This record gives sequence, C-alpha cells and structure tokens, in this order.
Amino acid sequence: MHSLSFELDAVPPFSFELTVHNPAGWHWYSPLEVFSGGRVWIALRLATGGVVGLRLESLGSVERPRVLLRVFSQLELAEAEAEEVLRSVEGLAGLREDMAGFYRAAEEDPILKQVVGDLYGMRDRAIFRDSVFTSALLAVAFQNAPINRTAQMLRLLITGYGERLDFDGKTSYMWPTPSAVLSASPGELAERCRVGYRAGYIRSVAEAVSSGACPTLGELAQMPFHEAKAELVKLRGIGDYSAEVILPHPESFPVDKWSAEIFWELFFPGEEMPPGAQAIRLVRRHAEERWGRWRRQAFTYVLCDRENLSKRLRAGPG
Repeated sequence: MHSLSFELDAVPPFSFELTVHNPAGWHWYSPLEVFSGGRVWIALRLATGGVVGLRLESLGSVERPRVLLRVFSQLELAEAEAEEVLRSVEGLAGLREDMAGFYRAAEEDPILKQVVGDLYGMRDRAIFRDSVFTSALLAVAFQNAPINRTAQMLRLLITGYGERLDFDGKTSYMWPTPSAVLSASPGELAERCRVGYRAGYIRSVAEAVSSGACPTLGELAQMPFHEAKAELVKLRGIGDYSAEVILPHPESFPVDKWSAEIFWELFFPGEEMPPGAQAIRLVRRHAEERWGRWRRQAFTYVLCDRENLSKRLRAGPG
C-alpha cells in the first residue's frame, strides 16, 4: 500500500482533539471512524472514484496548531488526487475557518462565554461535511429516534452499503453512495438497516442526488440560507429540522424536541415550556435574535458542553 505524509496548518485557536472527538460523543466524519491515542482514522472516497485511508494527529498546540496527515492508497495518487485529499481534510476539519468573530461575540454573551471557555478551539464538525447525501443520511436517521437508535441505523447503512477499507492496521468504511443505496429495494433497506419508514426517504434523496435534481452541498453553500433551505424541503422526508441538519450555513439551528428542552431552560429559566412545535419556534427565534449568524456554532458548543452548563444552572449564581 502506498502512503504519503503532509503537515497542515490550522487557523488558531484550533483544538484537534475536541474537533475530532468532542465531549458529546458525536462522531467527526463517520460513526465507524477509529479514534485512539490522539489519532483518528477514516476512509474517504475521492471524486475520481478512488478510495483512501487517512490518519490524522496533532503536532502542535491550540494556539500553534499543526496536523500530521498520513494518506494510504492501493495505487500511487496522482497530483490532482493528492490535492483533493488535502482540500477535503482542510474542509472536514475546518482548518481554514477563522473563529475570531464567534469568540468576540461570546465575550458579550454569558452562555457562550462559559461554553467557549470549556471548549476553546473546537470546530463545529457539523458544518464540514462532504456531500448532501451523507448529510441527508444523518438527518433522516436523527428523525424521531434516540441517539443509540440513530447510531444503529447509521452503522447498518454504512456496513451494509458502504465500502470497507483496511489500512494502517485499522478497518474503516466509506459512506454509501446514492447508487449503492438505490441497488436495494425499500423493503430490503428497511429490514437490513432497520430504518423502517425512513427507507423511502433515503431512496428518494438518493434518486434526487443521482439525477441532479438536488443541489450539491457546494451549490447550497452559495445560496442565501432561506433559499437553500427551501430547496432541501422539496425533498421527500426532509422538513425544517432535517434541512437545517444538512445545510452548511452558519445560520442553521437544527433544534428538535430534545434539544429544544435544553435551550428553553437556558433562554427562559423558570418559564413553563409550551408544547412541541411552539417551543421549537420560540427557541429558534430567540437563538436567531441572540446569536445571529453564529447560531450554528452556538448550537454545537452548547450541546457539547451541556453537562457543565447543567451543573452551573443547578449551582445557581456564584
């Protein structure tokens, strides 16, 4: 197997460990990535159709960050393929993202000031995905499901229809392609991956992506937030919540019933929470007014630091 090594700079502050292995336990790129000893291993599919294994680790500090990237491939990579790998890693890890504006805003907000202090240098991995289809699989698996149920569905989808890659003594999988999912009937998909009614939604999105009826993630990123969201909710099974999970925009705030309870307690302490959809609307509106363009970053930081926030809320002032 061929291998290449690169050293990549990141815009400080950047915490490698919090970015690829955050306190909430959310995966960075795939539920089947491997994280051990401060290193992370993932498998990545290139635009050419080739596959590579990646190993990343930190070489620097939060204020002077550098990342060591090792690339493994069956065939020697062409120069264009190596460049694609570098661009992908920079995007997925948010290495070029400047967080200065968010941190300045956090200084003026008591909630954000706390979470930024706890999670300084963390990048929001949710913004840095590689395709609409990958993001849609996550969004659909999140629907009406607890975390362990979502994880089960994603693992079965990836191991059932993704491509396995063994490299550097590790085993990883690529995310499924739309064509791989479309090779299965709705019944097979539902039974094999235990996705139930979601099988129809997954196939419908796969068809839209394959046919070009759905904009790419890059095309969505170029659209204004509300225009991009309107494009996504045209897809079967994609509502407001799922669209905001998929969108790469920093204005997205993918709050659901579970997360609405957390933000309600932060925004409106002591007030009775109204039922479902009404609470979500109020929380989303307050987040937009309070955090503006930084609300996606705020969403991720708060949920990743919710245990510390809860302790402080219980402790009260001082």
